[in-house]
Amino acid sequence: MTATTTTEAPERPSGRTDFAMRPGARSASWAATRALARTEAVRLLRHPAVLVAVALYASQWAHSAYSGNDRYPVLQDEDRYTQLPLLILAAGTLLAANLAALRPHRHGTDAMFDLLVLPPRRRTCAQLLSLLPLTALSAVLVGARIGYAAVQETAVGSPSGAELATGPLVVLLAGAIGVLAARLVRSVAAGPLTLAGLGIATVVGALQSRSDLRWWGLVAVEDENRAPLPSSLMHRPAGWHLLYLAALLALVAAAALLRSGHRATTGLAVATGLSLTLAVLAGSVQPLGVPDEVSRARAVAERAPSPQQVCGTRGPVDYCAFPEFADRSEQWAQVAEGVLRWAPQVVGERRYVVRQHIAPATSVSGLVPPLPLESWPADDRAAGTPGALPVGTDWGTHNDVAGDRMLAFAGSLAHRAVVGGSSPVPEHGVVCRSRGVLTLWLAVRSTADTRDAYDSLAGRSWGGITLNSFDADTGLGFNRREQVVVDALLKRSATETGARVKKFWAELTAPDTTTDRAAALLGVPVPPPATRDDEGVCAA
Repeated sequence: MTATTTTEAPERPSGRTDFAMRPGARSASWAATRALARTEAVRLLRHPAVLVAVALYASQWAHSAYSGNDRYPVLQDEDRYTQLPLLILAAGTLLAANLAALRPHRHGTDAMFDLLVLPPRRRTCAQLLSLLPLTALSAVLVGARIGYAAVQETAVGSPSGAELATGPLVVLLAGAIGVLAARLVRSVAAGPLTLAGLGIATVVGALQSRSDLRWWGLVAVEDENRAPLPSSLMHRPAGWHLLYLAALLALVAAAALLRSGHRATTGLAVATGLSLTLAVLAGSVQPLGVPDEVSRARAVAERAPSPQQVCGTRGPVDYCAFPEFADRSEQWAQVAEGVLRWAPQVVGERRYVVRQHIAPATSVSGLVPPLPLESWPADDRAAGTPGALPVGTDWGTHNDVAGDRMLAFAGSLAHRAVVGGSSPVPEHGVVCRSRGVLTLWLAVRSTADTRDAYDSLAGRSWGGITLNSFDADTGLGFNRREQVVVDALLKRSATETGARVKKFWAELTAPDTTTDRAAALLGVPVPPPATRDDEGVCAA
């Protein structure tokens, strides 16, 4: 009997229970869990999948900075731009965490691990805790990226803390999903297949940028063709989305622990129920659409923005903008100075007013609503700034749309300097003959950025060029003959051409001076005759 008892004692499952009942066993078990978590964290940070992901993230950031995409940041947009690049790190974390959780199975050491002090649930807990340093690293990357954008002299706006926290939380959630996948399916194929499923869901959500259901994914992509908005007019339920992701994280962690043999204790049951409730609550609140008060505020800002704006004076120009965009007037002033430096002193001493406007958003069906051209002049008169020139919230050369808007602003100011008057928004038409040549040259030569924007627009245009400040049927058009003259002038010294412009300003701005005469006055070859008679559509 004694021999039998001695032989069977090591096989009794009560051995681990006896250890747990010893004094200090619980604290020792937690100490071992933390030690394992530290070891696994170091392994995760050195894992090839994570190292490659960090390298790809750094390469993307370097390319963005080198190409000038970060030259004119709007911080309430930049905060969400930090999320998509972190999906690369999230993918690497999921794969690395999944492989780490599968290591005993892959190495055939499951039986040996069962003899250790830490039960499977403790090892799973350690795997989940090991994700925290990698999450902290992603938070550092986000902080560095938004900090780099914020210190730019051209930065405007203010970021959202909830938007900035979303990316690191997605990295943590991805790692937890990798651990859960390892507990559900003991196969190295589980991680890549799970990652592929999440990737497909993310791409589908990105393609539905105008659908509120995109908030049920990891990140919610906006329609990036929409011009930036003041933060008070935006509606992104980032706080609810952060709560939604946190609740999903808690559910995934609980599922992984239960799958590892954790007892369904009262505390775990309460935590799981609360997490499920929060996930359902946040998931149902996110897709409710734009609140009525935000829609009304947008409508007012689109029709009559002056009461919400602040104004400042730089040289002969008064600039009025939404408070978060007030510093953008420095870049507007550079363009204005570039346009007016070639004009006679009397033209440069005129008073000009620039007012920032928000164009109505494109509808879900893709239709572009008309600009409130009747409301804008009335709002300008009420504000004591009649005839204000409009400028949008897009700015820069980081994409074609923003570059087109920047060049269009230069064109509208040049048109005002050349033609005079106080029309707030030029009617859609062609500015031709000598006035067209002079207007287009002044706009293009105002700054290096407007020259880059012109080169981009010219490469996408045929039979002339149109400078459009907003996605609507307004703007300044120029025929091909005038553009040919300007192209010839751009090959010559700006100083030489500018001297001729000042010398012959009166004749160049006369409405009846022809394109051929303008070319002769400016010292470039006369352009070939037009293939069709298009000067009859001249607007000015």
